[in-house]
Amino acid sequence: MNFLKTMVLVAVTTMFSASIVLAEDSDPVREKASSVEKVAVGGEPDNLSVNPVVYINEGGDFQITFPRGCGKLVTRANEPDLFAGEEWDDIVQVSYVFCDRFQKEGEGCSVKSTFNLHDKDGDMAGPEQVVPRVESALKHFQASIVKQESVKKQFENGIQVEGVEILARPENSKGEVWIRGLLVEGDIYILTAWKDQGGLWKDPEYMMFFNSFQPWTE
Repeated sequence: MNFLKTMVLVAVTTMFSASIVLAEDSDPVREKASSVEKVAVGGEPDNLSVNPVVYINEGGDFQITFPRGCGKLVTRANEPDLFAGEEWDDIVQVSYVFCDRFQKEGEGCSVKSTFNLHDKDGDMAGPEQVVPRVESALKHFQASIVKQESVKKQFENGIQVEGVEILARPENSKGEVWIRGLLVEGDIYILTAWKDQGGLWKDPEYMMFFNSFQPWTE
């Protein structure tokens, strides 16, 4: 794990220097915070493979296009304890949207967003806060890094996105995992895709997913 942390830390801390330009197409939640699950259906079950699904989060913080076969998106988000006097600005806000492609386990993609997170000095989140979230995704899949690169893109609205991209493979498996950790003016996004049968990294549907990410959608 120390080796993993070193590798990811190198990638993230260098993302403000030499970085790859993204394709043009393109602290933990408090235990008492409640979990809310919503299901958004982008098409009838029989038509899950027909069209990609454009997802815009409720606050308009970002937009992304999920692959065909993801007509059913499941979202979860923590909420403040209003009865205890908490407000949205009091908590670290975390939301998670994911898809099991064609409603089957073993292949899919997700976006985990973290807002209102600050460093130990009270400043907005930076690269050091991206690292443990990328590590957590790798640990979830028990995957080892195959390739890593820094990424960077300037959007038309002037927003600059920087981060790290990881291609990884679970031990003793032909499966593939793709993780892109992004920092957007203090907001952290962890984009993840997985495919137990392999072929993920060259799949145009998942290339579209990663490159369609757009922050601050009106």
